[in-house]
This record gives sequence, C-alpha cells and structure tokens, in this order.
Amino acid sequence: MFSMLGPAGPYGLQVLDIYAGTGSLGIEALQRGADNASFVEQNLKRCNEINKTLERRKLSLKGTVHRCKALQAVERLEGEFELIFVDPPYELNEFEPLFDRVNEAGLIAPSAIAFLEHSKRTKLPDSLPGLTLSTHRLYGDSAVSVYRANKLLPVAGVE
Repeated sequence: MFSMLGPAGPYGLQVLDIYAGTGSLGIEALQRGADNASFVEQNLKRCNEINKTLERRKLSLKGTVHRCKALQAVERLEGEFELIFVDPPYELNEFEPLFDRVNEAGLIAPSAIAFLEHSKRTKLPDSLPGLTLSTHRLYGDSAVSVYRANKLLPVAGVE
C-alpha cells in the first residue's frame, strides 16, 4: 500500500487507522514520516497493545488511540485526514455508513487517499461519500480498494 503513495510515501500526512487491530498500518505510516495518526479500535486489549507499541517506538506523541466502535469514532475525531486505512473484520461490511459519517464530519482532506481492505467477495461501489474508487487489487482471498477524495481543490487565481 505504501508504494502506491509514491516516493514521498506518507511523509507529513495526517493518518486515520479505523478498525486498527494491532495498529500496524498507522504505526508503519508514522515510522515512514507521517505527522500523526489516530487509531480507532473497540477492543481494549488491542488499544493497550497499540499504545505500548507507540511507546516502544517513541511515537507516543504522534499517535492517539480511540477505544470505540468505528461508527461512533467520528464524534471524537478532529481535523482532516490525508491517509485513511480501513480494515474491518471481513464479515463486517459497513463501509458506506462509515464514510457517510466521516464525510459529514469533514474528516476527509481534499487530497485524501483511502485504502479499504476487505474480502475479495465484498463488492464495493465506485464511490463512497466523499471518495471515488481509484483502483482495486486482489491478494489471494483479500482485496484492497483504493479511493481518492472527490473534493475539488481551489485553483490559485480562480474564484
């Protein structure tokens, strides 16, 4: 996934890792230069593991862990995120309601890219609220759908 970001990778980006699990994607982004990462995970043990890993890797000041369900997390998050990872359990398909809330809360930066990992049997739409499908890749039983923000950036000198 990180190679799809180009040579700069996640450097300087605000990262959101939803259904974080071990937090490996958000932590990897921080290690590769992301400015900060917000992790959303409902399992207390996993949240504690993420915090311990952030401490061990001296990234505690750059990472915030939110213990709650993904659909409730939106209320706790602030700012816009340029890099969004969503990796729910495969039997859970709540991408559309999740991005309804994320988009309404203004959490998607105009330049955002979102990586959604899911079962290859899960069919995702060509667009989600605030996002448009860019590419779709299969990896065994898994798939990664990559979406980009569909907000238009203002052009300098044009009103």
